[in-house]
Amino acid sequence: MSEFIRAPRAPRSRSLKTALSAIALVGASALVLSGCASGGSTTSSSSSAGTGLTLNIGTILPQTGSLATLGPPAIEAVNLAAADINAANVGITVNVTQKDSGDTSTNIATQSVTSLLASNVSAIIGAESSSVSLTVIDQIAKAGVVEISPANTSPTFSTYNSNNFYWRTAPSDVLQGRVLGQKVLKDGATNVSILWQNDSYGQGLHDNVTKAITDGGGTIVADTSFDPKATSFSAEVGATLAPKPDAVVVISFDQIKQIVPEFKTAGFDFTKFYGSDGNYGVIDPTYTNVDIAGAQFTNPGVKASDDFVSKLAAQTSKDGAKALSVYSYAPESYDAVVLLALAALQGKATDGTTLKNNLQKVSEGGTKATSFADAAKLIAAGTDVDYDGLSGPISFAANGDPQQAYISIYKYGTGNTNAYESQEFGDLSK
Repeated sequence: MSEFIRAPRAPRSRSLKTALSAIALVGASALVLSGCASGGSTTSSSSSAGTGLTLNIGTILPQTGSLATLGPPAIEAVNLAAADINAANVGITVNVTQKDSGDTSTNIATQSVTSLLASNVSAIIGAESSSVSLTVIDQIAKAGVVEISPANTSPTFSTYNSNNFYWRTAPSDVLQGRVLGQKVLKDGATNVSILWQNDSYGQGLHDNVTKAITDGGGTIVADTSFDPKATSFSAEVGATLAPKPDAVVVISFDQIKQIVPEFKTAGFDFTKFYGSDGNYGVIDPTYTNVDIAGAQFTNPGVKASDDFVSKLAAQTSKDGAKALSVYSYAPESYDAVVLLALAALQGKATDGTTLKNNLQKVSEGGTKATSFADAAKLIAAGTDVDYDGLSGPISFAANGDPQQAYISIYKYGTGNTNAYESQEFGDLSK
C-alpha cells in the first residue's frame, strides 16, 4: 500500500490487446489496440519486431474479496511492465492474461488457475493473499509453471516444497514483523496487545511481531486471534483491551472496518494503534464511521516514485480503468514481470523450467541494472546481470525469497488521510 488510498471496487471485466510489430517491407511499425470484452479477465498482448521469444503470463490478482483494494495497482503495474518490455524491442514478446483471485471464501483462484493453465501460460503472477496462494501452489507447480507473487509474505513459503516453481518479490514477514515490533517499542510501548486473524498470513506476522517485541524487552499482555471469516469482533476487542495495553497491533484484511468501531466505542486512542500491509489502505477518506488519525501501518516495499506513479496513471487511462489512488505492491508486480522476461532472455526459452532455473541468476551477483532495457542489453552481451528493480534490490535466494527489501511506515491523519513516514532496510541473508 502507498500513501494514497482507495476503496475496494467492483470486479473488472475488460480485455485490452496491444500489438507492436515491425513491417520490414515498408520500414514502419504499427500499434494496435482493441478493447472491451466480457468474462472477468483482462488480456494485454504485444508483439516485438522480428522473430524472438514469446512469454505468456497469467495473473491471479484480487478483483473481488477481502483484498480487492490491492488488486488494481498490481494489475496495472503488470500491464505497464509488459508494455515497457515490448517497447524495448529486444527479442521478447510478453502477453498477459489477467484473472481474479478472489479470497479463501471462494474457489475463484482455482478456477482462474485452471483456465490459465489451459491457455498454456509459462508463469502466473499472484496471488496477493498468502492463504489463497497456498490453495493453488501445488496445482501450478505440478503443471511446470512458475508462480511469482508480488505480495505473499507468509514465512510458510520459505520452506514450501514447490520444486522451485514458487517465487515472490515481497519479503517474508520475518522482516515486516521485525520492523513492526521494533517500531512499537521505539514509540515507547512496553505492554502490547495483538489482535490477529488466524490464517497463514496472520500467524506468520503475529509470530514475528511477538518475537521482535519480546526480544526487545516488551511484554505481550493480550494475544487474541479471530476467524478470518468473522464479522463481529466485540468480544475479541474486549479481550485485547482488557489489560490496558500501551499499544495494540491489529493484523487483518478488510475486517478492520468492523474492528475499529469497537475500539472507538471503548474510547481507544488511535495513536496507539498499529496495523500491517493486510489492512493498510482499507480505511480511506471515504470511510466515515471512525477516524483513525494517529494510527501507523507497515507495508513491505518502497514508496512508489513520482515517475512510476505518473506512468501507472497513463497505463490505467490507456486501459480504460478507474484512476488509481493506492500503489500497494505495484513496484513488486512490475518487477515480477521484468524478472520473468529477463530469465527467459537469459535461458533463451520461455518454458517454466527455464524460467525457474534463471530467476535467481538475473537477480543477484552480476552487473547491476535498474531497468529492463539495460538488463536485457547486458544479457545480450553475455554479461551476468543483477536486476535491482522498482521495489528494491530483490536478490533471490535459492528458495525463491528476496533476501533484501524495504519496509515502509505510513501514518494516518485527520479524515483518514495518510502519509509516508519512513522506510527500514532489511537483509534476511544475515
